[in-house]
Amino acid sequence: MEIFKIWAILGFAFLFAEILNPSMFFLPLGGAAFFTAIAAFKYPDNYWIQGGVFALFAVIFFLVTRPFMRRKPEMYEKTGVEAKYIGQVAQVIKDIASEQTDGVGIIKIYGETWQAKSNDGKEIKAGQMVKILRNESLVMFVEKCEE
Repeated sequence: MEIFKIWAILGFAFLFAEILNPSMFFLPLGGAAFFTAIAAFKYPDNYWIQGGVFALFAVIFFLVTRPFMRRKPEMYEKTGVEAKYIGQVAQVIKDIASEQTDGVGIIKIYGETWQAKSNDGKEIKAGQMVKILRNESLVMFVEKCEE
């Protein structure tokens, strides 16, 4: 089998590996292997040129694809409960941290009711406004808003 065909098959193998494991690692190697196949067609007996072309184009393609390898900051945007509720102001519907409720009260935000606990353990009466600091499961931890 001619050497340029082997490089072409290697290029397809790298592309297939990239399809199986989309990590942007094998893609530059596949591109470099295709350019090396072209060099091998022109210089079939000179393995130094083929190795140099493969190394050169692998480095070039890694540098070109590097921006795509990095995750973009917008991929890490907060979603779900953190984005919608944390830092927002809600109204207390049922006293928080009172002895009758075992420290758990009810808050209302966006027309929804949530169980809530005082972050510092202080009692917060119904009707007062609170700021949501964090959540654990279905319980929001809040602090009284300064008026």
